[in-house]
Amino acid sequence: MQSVRYRRPARARGQNLLIDRSVARRIVKASKLPLNAAVLEIGAGTGMLTVELARVARRLVAIEIEYALAQRLKRAVSRYSNVRVVRADARRVHVEELMEGEAYHVVSNLPYSVGTPLTIDLLQSDFRPASLTIMLQLEVAERLCAEPGSMSLLSVIAQSYAEPRLLFTVEPESFRPRPKVRSAVVRLVTNNVPRKDVLTKTAIFLARHAFAGRRKKVQNSLAGGLQRSSREVAELCELAGIDPGARAQELSLDQWRTLGTTALDKGFVGQPAASAAAAEN
Repeated sequence: MQSVRYRRPARARGQNLLIDRSVARRIVKASKLPLNAAVLEIGAGTGMLTVELARVARRLVAIEIEYALAQRLKRAVSRYSNVRVVRADARRVHVEELMEGEAYHVVSNLPYSVGTPLTIDLLQSDFRPASLTIMLQLEVAERLCAEPGSMSLLSVIAQSYAEPRLLFTVEPESFRPRPKVRSAVVRLVTNNVPRKDVLTKTAIFLARHAFAGRRKKVQNSLAGGLQRSSREVAELCELAGIDPGARAQELSLDQWRTLGTTALDKGFVGQPAASAAAAEN
């Protein structure tokens, strides 16, 4: 493993700096960036991944919130004219403005503390990236890519806006400080589903209520969340071709969408419910 010295990041931000150059190179290769790609890197740290990206991207914007790390990052990439270092909180920046309105790709080792919300924010954005190749906690990566039987609300949301694929795992010794868990790299190719698409928001709205009672049957968890009778929910599920006795984690994305379509067609939920779900996300 090729490693470098590091400056300790703030633990509160859940930032574990990548120190293995071979992993950085593997991430860049796995990202399948097109020629002349514009790339956004979040949580760039000291630049281990940034330098590898700078060699293949036409334009790279690297965001780092910690002042000391951002200063070191600027020195690390000073010889690359195609890199812009931005010291900022990635959840507060205007991505479309940063990327100057052009199509872009995200390639990042995301801080554990904000990895999940950042991923969802990007996927649900009106200005979403063409792809995301990101390193996250293994548990989160597996949830993003889960199949029926192991689905979660995160799975439903992510797979509504992208096709995720878990590429490879990364061991704790590739980072400083060492995390207590393994990491994994996921590549998500996004789709063109509008952020405010009523069917998508309705499916997520229903899934949110169903997963609130994960151990319960869909019939019971939806009845409680929507304040409907179990009989009404059972009839809705049957109309959608779904077993009312199934658990939320057993349903596929297509089944959630079918249930959403049926709920809208039968007036079981209205567009305001979908809008409320959008606001929550």
